[in-house]
Amino acid sequence: MSVLVLGSSGLVGRELVRTLHTSGHRVVACDVAPPIEPTDPEVPFVRADITRLDQLVDLMRTHEVSEIACLSYVMGPLMSPDFSDFLMATQINVTGVTNVLEAARLSGVRRLLLASTVGTYGPQELYGDRPVTEDDLLAPRSMYGRMKALNEAIADRYAAVHGLEVVKVRPSSILGPGSTIWPSRLIERLAVGETGLAPYGPDARDNIIAVQDLTHLLTELLTRPTLGHDTYLACGHNVSMAELVKILGELLPDGVIEYPADPRRAPSYAQVFDNSRAVAEIDWKLRPAREAVRLHIDGVRREAGLEPIAW
Repeated sequence: MSVLVLGSSGLVGRELVRTLHTSGHRVVACDVAPPIEPTDPEVPFVRADITRLDQLVDLMRTHEVSEIACLSYVMGPLMSPDFSDFLMATQINVTGVTNVLEAARLSGVRRLLLASTVGTYGPQELYGDRPVTEDDLLAPRSMYGRMKALNEAIADRYAAVHGLEVVKVRPSSILGPGSTIWPSRLIERLAVGETGLAPYGPDARDNIIAVQDLTHLLTELLTRPTLGHDTYLACGHNVSMAELVKILGELLPDGVIEYPADPRRAPSYAQVFDNSRAVAEIDWKLRPAREAVRLHIDGVRREAGLEPIAW
C-alpha cells in the first residue's frame, strides 16, 4: 500500500514526499507539472490531471493507494486582484478536488488528507481577542478561502454519506523557498539582496510555520492508525509584522524593508490561532520562529547559488 501525494511539485508537496519517504513510507508523487528537481528513484512520479476522474481512479488502483494528501490547487494566481480565469480555477479547485474525493471512494482509500487554509476564517474581529480554534465559524472573505470552505463542505458530505475518512488541515502562512504567498515578497526578496516588501502594517499579526514542521504534522495525520478529530489547525508562531521584521533585521542586518502605504493593512482572515489540538494529540513540536525564517532564507539563497547566511 502507498501514500499518494497530489500536487507533489509544489513547495509542500516536495517536502511532504521527502518526509514520508525518509520516514519509511511507500510514496507515489503526482502532479500535472513535472518535478522541479529530480525525485528519489525509489519514489515514482506520475503525471496526472485531477480534473480527469478516470486518470485518478487508474492511478489509485494501479499503485494500491491507501492514503492521499490532496495538495493540488490554483492558489497564487487566485490571490491576485487581477485574476480573471475563474472557470479554470473552479475546474481544478472545485471539480478537481471533488474528483479526488470520488476517486478515493471508488478505490477504497483508507484516509484522505485535504489541505485547506486559515483563510477559511473571517477577520479577527469576528472572534474577539481570543485565538481561533478548529470549531470556530468559517466566514472567508477571499475567493481562495471561499473555495477551500466549499471543498471542506463537500468533503464533510463524502464522510457522512459514503463513510470516507477525510482529515481537513488548515495551515497558516507557510515559510519555505517558492512559497506563493506573502513570504515571497518579503523574505525571498531580502534573501537575494532586494528590498523586502512587508505585506501588512507593523501592528498586524499573522501566523508563520516552517514547511518542514507542517509536513511532519501532515505525515502523522496521514499515517497514524486512528485520529481523534477530523480537522486540525496547522499553525505555528503568532507574530506581528514588526516582530518578524526584527527577526529579519537580525539575520540580514543590511536588508531594507518597506511597509505598505496604509499602515493599517492587515490580513482579511483571523490573525491569532490555537494549535493546541495538534500539539497535544500528535505531540507536535515546532522549531523556533527565528529558525523557521532562517531556513527559508537559506533555501532561497541555495536556489540562487548564494552562500547561506551566518548566524
